[in-house]
Amino acid sequence: MATWVTHFRIAEELIKRGLPVSILDFLVGNIGPDCGLVNEDGKFTPPKQVTHFMEGREVRSELFFQQYELNKLDMTSAQGSYYLGYYLHLITDEEWIKLTQVKKNEQVHQAIIGTPEYNHLVKRDWYWLDFKYLRQNRNHIFWTVFRNIQGYSEYLPFFSAGQTFQQIQNITNFYCNTEVPEDYDPVYMKEAEVDDFVQGTVNKIQEVGIQRIGWNFSI
Repeated sequence: MATWVTHFRIAEELIKRGLPVSILDFLVGNIGPDCGLVNEDGKFTPPKQVTHFMEGREVRSELFFQQYELNKLDMTSAQGSYYLGYYLHLITDEEWIKLTQVKKNEQVHQAIIGTPEYNHLVKRDWYWLDFKYLRQNRNHIFWTVFRNIQGYSEYLPFFSAGQTFQQIQNITNFYCNTEVPEDYDPVYMKEAEVDDFVQGTVNKIQEVGIQRIGWNFSI
């Protein structure tokens, strides 16, 4: 699944393109599927199969689209903006999974696939790039909006009261209070690849929005 900053970057770019949404609610929706909380046994509540509308091991954004009738939503309202953000998170994860499958064919990935360290090594690169981006972009929507959220209501029945706000706090704490080296050189994901992914996914999302929801806003 894509990193939180990747989701934030996509949300911010769509807002810059003129998407008429409630910014705070749209932003929260863009991390909505990741608001399952880890239990003492290491499992998520609710499980990812629920939050990511999965069939087997596949994220299915279409299931969310159909169940919550996104073709009828008012995306300028708080709830509509949240639902839209949630849906776009799922599309982004679908695209990220495609990217990571392609990257597994690279020699550096082949050398560590199947080892216990694989997930740690790969995700270390992903999140280090998150921290670099936030360090270099102090006007990013994470700093100006997300970290200042003081509370949030639940719009989906599988989240307990206060759960989304708890994860907002967890994400804020992670990016604000985790120290990472500044001189690290990522091996398994490059900065330009994430930049290309963000722009490509934004373009795809806009095409989907025009075709499925009838968006009409400038590029």
